[in-house]
Parts: sequence; structure tokens; C-alpha cells
Amino acid sequence: MRGAVLFLIRVFFKLFNSIEVKGLENIPKTGPVIRAANHISNVDPPAIIPFVYKIRPVSVMAKKELFKIKIIGSFFSYFGAIPVDRKAAGGDISAIKKSVEVLKKGGCLLIFPEGTRSKNKNIEPKTGIAYLAHKTSAQIVPVKIFNSENFLKLGKILIMVGKPIDSNFIKTKDDYLPFSQKVMENIFNLDLKYS
Repeated sequence: MRGAVLFLIRVFFKLFNSIEVKGLENIPKTGPVIRAANHISNVDPPAIIPFVYKIRPVSVMAKKELFKIKIIGSFFSYFGAIPVDRKAAGGDISAIKKSVEVLKKGGCLLIFPEGTRSKNKNIEPKTGIAYLAHKTSAQIVPVKIFNSENFLKLGKILIMVGKPIDSNFIKTKDDYLPFSQKVMENIFNLDLKYS
């Protein structure tokens, strides 16, 4: 059933948004992996997840407000998404613990390091991605999505997947922000790689 749902979503995006995905071969097939993507639209997770699933199952950290949107919320719940309360003081500890659990089991997790939708590449990333990588030794796979904000206008969506980034150099909390910034730089440079 799950495979059929994902297949239909892929077909939908290919028919109506002419979606193109490059670099899926860069996703490690085993071990803990964090897919780190830029975030420009609420449709980003439903656009990315069905194609990653062709390689391996993936969970996603998503703001809890999205679970209130019937179609998107149902999709997230069905695929075991982790709701995040962005207003929680000191961060959503429950969401972080669940994410660590997924990665320590060797799973794949989709995260948006910016923590919110933004078309501005200069936004300061959150350090949560570095924390998760440090605690679980997960590899980071940068992902860049283009034009998903024009989903309803049936604009073409392009997804680019880069090569894994090793997180072993993270030694202390002082490394969290520089590492998170490095991840975002890798994401935004993907268009140069594929141009």
C-alpha cells in the first residue's frame, strides 16, 4: 500500500510539475543519514520524500502546524513524520529525541536546517542538524529544491542531491554553527555543480 501511494505521488508530480530529480545515487543505502534541504514551500517534503523512498525509507521533521492541513497532515502521519514545536522554549526536546532514535537505528531523516521557509540564502541555519550529526555520526546529504513555491501554478520542480558530507570533525558545541553553515553552503552550491 505504501509503495502504491508513493508511486501515485511521484506520477502526480511528474505529470503536473514535470519534476526532475538529479543525484539520487548519492544517497548512502545504509547507515544513519540526514537529508538536509533548503525550504521554500510547504510542498517541499511531499515532493522530496517519494523519490528518496525509492532508495530507502525516510522520516521527516516537520513543524506541527502542517499536521493541521488535512492532506499534508495525513501524508506526514502515514509516513511517520516527527512533529516539531518551533515555539517550545529551548527547542522541542521530544522531537530531537525521536530524531536521534531514528538515526541511531540506522535510519534516514529529512531536515530543513533553516528551520523555516525562506528564499534568502543568507538566513542563519539552526544548529540542530549539527547536534544530531554529532550524537549519531550520521552522514549529511545536501539537497536543493527549486521552484516548489510555484507548485499550484504547475511550475517545473527540480531537486538536486549532492554527495554526503562527513560529520566526524564535529568535536564540541563550538563546531555546531560552523558545521551547519557548511551544510547550507553545500546546499546552495548544488546548482553550480549541475549547471
